[in-house]
Amino acid sequence: MSRKDPHPESELHSNKVYQALRYLESAEHKRLLKYLYSPYFNQSKTLTSLCEILLAHIEKGKPGFNREKVWKALFPKEPFDDVNFRKYCSDLLKLVGQFMAQELISQDRSRQSIDVLDFVVQRKLEPLFNGALRQARSDLERISYRSLEYYYKAYSIERNFYTMMDFDVKLDVRSNVEDISNNLDLFYWIEKIKLYIAVISQKKTRTHQYDLKFINEVVSYLRNYPIEDVPALAIYYYALMTLLEEDDVDHYYNLRRILNRYIELMPQHESIEIIDSVLHYCTGKINQGNRAFLQEYFEVCEEAVQKGVFLFKGELAPWRFNNIIAAALRLGKLEWAESFAQDYMQFLPKDSRQNAYTFNLARVYLYQKKYDKVLDLLRDIEYEDIGYNLISKAILTITYYELDELDALDSFTESFRVFLNRHKNIPQQLGRSYLNLVKYVRRITRLAPGDKASVEKLREEIVREKASTVNHEWLLEKLDALG
Repeated sequence: MSRKDPHPESELHSNKVYQALRYLESAEHKRLLKYLYSPYFNQSKTLTSLCEILLAHIEKGKPGFNREKVWKALFPKEPFDDVNFRKYCSDLLKLVGQFMAQELISQDRSRQSIDVLDFVVQRKLEPLFNGALRQARSDLERISYRSLEYYYKAYSIERNFYTMMDFDVKLDVRSNVEDISNNLDLFYWIEKIKLYIAVISQKKTRTHQYDLKFINEVVSYLRNYPIEDVPALAIYYYALMTLLEEDDVDHYYNLRRILNRYIELMPQHESIEIIDSVLHYCTGKINQGNRAFLQEYFEVCEEAVQKGVFLFKGELAPWRFNNIIAAALRLGKLEWAESFAQDYMQFLPKDSRQNAYTFNLARVYLYQKKYDKVLDLLRDIEYEDIGYNLISKAILTITYYELDELDALDSFTESFRVFLNRHKNIPQQLGRSYLNLVKYVRRITRLAPGDKASVEKLREEIVREKASTVNHEWLLEKLDALG
């Protein structure tokens, strides 16, 4: 008989510092310990030991730790002191925060050189100024894509130059005021437009109101500005115009043209942000019945995947995986969809990989009319995710009908109906759309051969209810086949 664990998982503690450490990657854990071992940053051996103990728990996959056991490892001869333990954890959290800041600085060469320039200018270290200025400008020019941050850094460098040269008192010398102002303008315009895009997007789903000063003046001014001389500005300007003037598709095509040139140079978080804006525009057009934008949606996704934009930290989000395959299937790209599912399943998160792959492969087989394979994949699967569960049940409904297994279909649709009525967590409108599918499938199977009047009556009803009926196109196709 195994001994009972005196510290069950339910008693494990997880505070802010433990949670922060869990978010760091394994390589960052090692660098953090090097940071803590440096007496310049940390002179407390206790904090270093505490960090080592907590990291050991994390490396073992533990969701938390027992405070008394950790204290005993730190101070074997002292009784547990909750107040002091909290103080140690708080001090360690501050050091972890400082380490995070240091990580960002160490990864940004231009930021480092600007910080050196700031120091030199603040201390008026004239012998070092020319070299620091030259280095800062050189590091900035190495940046291949001039994003929002580029113009803020350029502004900072020129502002330091202005300060060091005492242009405020040198009235007979031409200063760099225009350079300072131009870089500040570009930073301001891009940031202002980004905020305005966020406001417009939020208005569609929330009731909050925002008042952005001078935004109308900025947009009006930029209409006559050579924005394509500044790619980052052009990208966000066109993205904004797709929201303000949705009917003018030229804004969309201008945005795609600029994106195609610079997408691989942009910071990943920015490229994802803009691509999602493009896809949202395509979705709006698709919902309006413009099928050409389904092809646009697919091409944007395909390019983003090929260029690695959607692979965030080496992973592809399951919902993106689903949407890409759905677009391909709707366009009839069945072989492409199957190859994509097989090639990219390895990039799905491990905890959802098999479910996402099985679900999407079943969708591919449904479109390929390989109904036996659909049954093999889905018949005995019950997804925890309600979205997967509902769609898979709709797929099975269609599959049983296509295989003409009417007894199995009748039994399955009845269980599906009961499932929809019992699960109160399903949004009412969504539940109704699946209930309508079940209702209409059962009515189709009960139509008498040659009863054209009943077929036509049912067709009219489905057309009226198509906005609230899942797979209404398929239902109408089945009615067409009945004549």
